[in-house]
Amino acid sequence: MQQQGPEVAETDLPSFRNGEDYLRQGRHDQALSAFLKVTETVTVAPESHLYLGQLYLEHVKDPILAIYHFKEYLKYKPTSRQAPMVRELIDTAKKEFARTFPANLFDAELERMDMLDVIEQKDAEILSLKKELARLQAESNSLSARLQEVQARTPSYTPPEPPVVTQQRRVQPLPRNNLLGGNQTTPPPVTQERIYTVQPGDTITTISRKVYGSAERSMEIFEANRDLMPNPNTLKVGWKLKIP
Repeated sequence: MQQQGPEVAETDLPSFRNGEDYLRQGRHDQALSAFLKVTETVTVAPESHLYLGQLYLEHVKDPILAIYHFKEYLKYKPTSRQAPMVRELIDTAKKEFARTFPANLFDAELERMDMLDVIEQKDAEILSLKKELARLQAESNSLSARLQEVQARTPSYTPPEPPVVTQQRRVQPLPRNNLLGGNQTTPPPVTQERIYTVQPGDTITTISRKVYGSAERSMEIFEANRDLMPNPNTLKVGWKLKIP
């Protein structure tokens, strides 16, 4: 734990204010991480320990860690107005922990509470490990929440649409004698004309490669579209070119 100096109060730290904000928002994992950071930054942090005790008791459901933080609060504020309430919370946490044992394990409630005191004294190392694990879990949950926020703000990538080539049917006009009721002739052949929509980055050469598989017919495309193109180097996105 790194102490910043006697002039720094826990309530002046950004982590403490963030923790209270997270509590108001109901973001308990982030609040847990913020208050743990306060206890790692300054030595005297009773209010953070009180918040942590309540979080471990009510939300994490870990009465042993709750007892630890409540006792840390009482170590620094044994005569505060909240001290009686904190002592009641310690008793509540002990009872919650006792419920994890089989009911017939102890002959009386008093023996059960005495056993809790022994466990608290003997399991200091386990408690320290649980604190470290809880801190890492809280940090992991906080990082996961931040990652989700960043992903939600990142626009999704939409790939460009493939080039569109459509086909139009063009019918040759009937000979005049057919229109005047003259001799019937064989119907004119129906030819198909392909239309290509110009995409960003297209040139006559690239269009020829896309359509024919070769750049050799690029001038044919230009000749077929002279009414639209002033020269072979002029193309606009969205133009519809006739493909001969």
